[in-house]
Amino acid sequence: MRNIILFGSPGAGKSTLVELLTEKNLPYSLISVGMILRDISKEDSELGNKVRETMAKGDLLDDFFITELVKKALREVDKSKSIILDGYPRSLGQVNIVDGIFKENQIDFPVLVYVKISKQEAIDRLSTRRVCSLCKENFQVYELENAEKCPKCGGKLIQREDDKPEAIEKRFELFDMQFKIIEEYFKSRNRFFEIDGTIPKPERVEELIKIIQG
Repeated sequence: MRNIILFGSPGAGKSTLVELLTEKNLPYSLISVGMILRDISKEDSELGNKVRETMAKGDLLDDFFITELVKKALREVDKSKSIILDGYPRSLGQVNIVDGIFKENQIDFPVLVYVKISKQEAIDRLSTRRVCSLCKENFQVYELENAEKCPKCGGKLIQREDDKPEAIEKRFELFDMQFKIIEEYFKSRNRFFEIDGTIPKPERVEELIKIIQG
């Protein structure tokens, strides 16, 4: 079983792929920076406010802060399963940190799996996404009969600030700049895989399973 870094622009559908892996009963240990940050942003604290405001603008949080969160998560994660990193690393410096941690713990280096979509596809997907304020489930507007209430729990559906077109475009451009250097690093070490993020979900998850299983 391979350890992987799941990589893709905003809207690429990484979280969906992880959910589909669960349905397939594939054992894995997930470290999702997005989930960790969203949990922190719910806190009524100075840190929670800072994270919430930064995410709303589509900006990136302090590199050292994110790295410490990931280090802590890697220390605590079940290393007997395939480790999936989602949302980290985002720079070459972070890539070297991840490789260093894996080496220290005598864990196989992760491969990078890039879920590829265009900027326009990202905008189309995210600008029509709504999130339940209670159960946090994601929905597409066109899937809903009532765009104001969650069909699962009845909670209020909201649009995240970072899902608005101007924030999406900024997030995508930041991602694109970072990705070029990281792509070169993993390709030069034969640790790079790519999945077409526009093919049907069942095909996407089957490709991911093949990569994880080696």
